[in-house]
Amino acid sequence: MPTPTTQHPPPAVSTGWHLAAEEAADTLSTSFLVTETPLTSAHRLPPFVPSELTWTPTRKWKHQLLDRDPENETELTYQNALRQSYTCEDQSTAELTKMHSAVVLQSMFCDRLSSQLAAQEEKQKKNAQKKKGKLVGDGLPRLLTSDEFHNHVVEHKKAIVDKEVAWEEWRKQRDE
Repeated sequence: MPTPTTQHPPPAVSTGWHLAAEEAADTLSTSFLVTETPLTSAHRLPPFVPSELTWTPTRKWKHQLLDRDPENETELTYQNALRQSYTCEDQSTAELTKMHSAVVLQSMFCDRLSSQLAAQEEKQKKNAQKKKGKLVGDGLPRLLTSDEFHNHVVEHKKAIVDKEVAWEEWRKQRDE
């Protein structure tokens, strides 16, 4: 699906990353996120494929170093540095897990919104076809004297009359 090109004001300083960002906004499949065109159900985010979080195996074979009593100040410093490193690793892993979870939830939400938008567009399309009242709206030729087309015309006129009668009844009830 071709994406519309956007006109961006030139950056104050034209750097390489500015140019790369401009090109990405014009050419990527997700460029609709930063353009001013209205979103449709045809705009889809690329699917998120979560990778398995990889844990470092260092704790399994280095944790014994922390169980020993340090024999000198250097060993104590190393043990403290290793504990601090493990703490940083735990914090990083927790943050990565939070971000991973957020992306999964946002992806599910975007899919849900996209399906709702598609249903809304389909409903608007059906309503637009009903409101136009065209008997031959698909551009295909019809034999206007055939029984099928004649029955279609009769049904169409009856539907219009029924709609007008229902509208008038509603107006009378509203006015009372």
